[in-house]
Amino acid sequence: MGKTIAEKILGAHTKQGEASAGETIEASVDLLMVHEVLGSRIIPILDEMCVEEVWDPNRILVVNDHWAPAADIDSAEIHRRNRDFVRKHGIKHFCDVDCGICHQVLPEMGLVKPGDLVIGSDSHSTTYGAFNAFSTGLAATDSAIIIATGRCWFKVPYTIKITVEGTIPEWTMSKDLILKIISDLGSSYATYQSMEFHGSTIDRMSVGSRMTISNMTVEMGAKCSPMLVNNHVEAWMKERAPHIEWKPIIPDSDAEYVEEIEYDLVSDVLEPIVALPHSPENGRPIDEVDEIEVDQCFIGSCTNGRLEDLAIAAKLLKGKKIASNTRLIVTPASRETYLQALKAGYVEIFLEAGGIVTNSTCGACVGGHLGVLGKGEIAISSTNRNFRGRMGHLESEIYLASPATVAASAIKGKITDPRRI
Repeated sequence: MGKTIAEKILGAHTKQGEASAGETIEASVDLLMVHEVLGSRIIPILDEMCVEEVWDPNRILVVNDHWAPAADIDSAEIHRRNRDFVRKHGIKHFCDVDCGICHQVLPEMGLVKPGDLVIGSDSHSTTYGAFNAFSTGLAATDSAIIIATGRCWFKVPYTIKITVEGTIPEWTMSKDLILKIISDLGSSYATYQSMEFHGSTIDRMSVGSRMTISNMTVEMGAKCSPMLVNNHVEAWMKERAPHIEWKPIIPDSDAEYVEEIEYDLVSDVLEPIVALPHSPENGRPIDEVDEIEVDQCFIGSCTNGRLEDLAIAAKLLKGKKIASNTRLIVTPASRETYLQALKAGYVEIFLEAGGIVTNSTCGACVGGHLGVLGKGEIAISSTNRNFRGRMGHLESEIYLASPATVAASAIKGKITDPRRI
């Protein structure tokens, strides 16, 4: 029987050289990314394990991004511990509070390539599946073991094949597609399974649009979500990592899938989707939820804070003002994205429209700072989760949508179909 992408990548990282779904294996990790959880949880575990040296200082990335800059004394102390750890162990790759969000800066640094096994101390580490990698999030103890040994155990996931054909219409984005898939299949549908994406729609997608989809597959419980290499990924690798050798990982023609699901965007036109509180699986076509008044509109996060996201929002907002009863907060996903947005004039458009542009950070997405919601407030957000209390008060509400829908809603002060602007 042939192998899926997940089986091939995990197998290549074992001493045996192969792996099959359902097996428990030990695999060597190519790269580990850790953020503030290093200073809050992982370092105490390493101390308890009496770890004096890290496995490889060249293959660990430390990022201070969730509260950047520090929002309070606790986060300042976590950042301090991270910096001390980096200095002590000679960690080569370190992104302090001036860099941006981990899932954006890691690919920008050219640290992930097709076929890699990448682990992050964050659940949305599935993002790097967009680059034909096996990437997933692990908790503090597993991350500590990797820091110490460079290896970890994995149960090889079974794979669901998702094929998407057709064109995503104007003013509709890959965020709408993944929200539709999540609402169709449910939040636990892919628990500890690989979601392998295929089809002409995925083949044509930009790197940013692919990252959005892989990022949110964890909201269905997916262990990883690898995609095939396309022209945009090839161009990205040539620009970001020109001296690194790699080859695409392609599933065998007789690979075994537990289920194969097809989406035909030719006959079933994709509409803007909005996920109602308090779960990403509560997706609805926008005509079922528009006209709901919102207090805050947020564009940013590791899901939708990239340049293409800011570009479509700026296109809608140019020459317009946001509603008087609404706040618009824009947070670019990285310093590089911020600089590109400045050069393109997007930041000026947001400010002239009455919006606020913050530095690059997780910030409002995790209810950390720079946009925390108060009691009874309603937000529409381009982030990945709308759990109760995610962005602030337990009695606030979050609607998830694409950057285009968020921008249109900021103009009207209520959830609005961007196709009407």
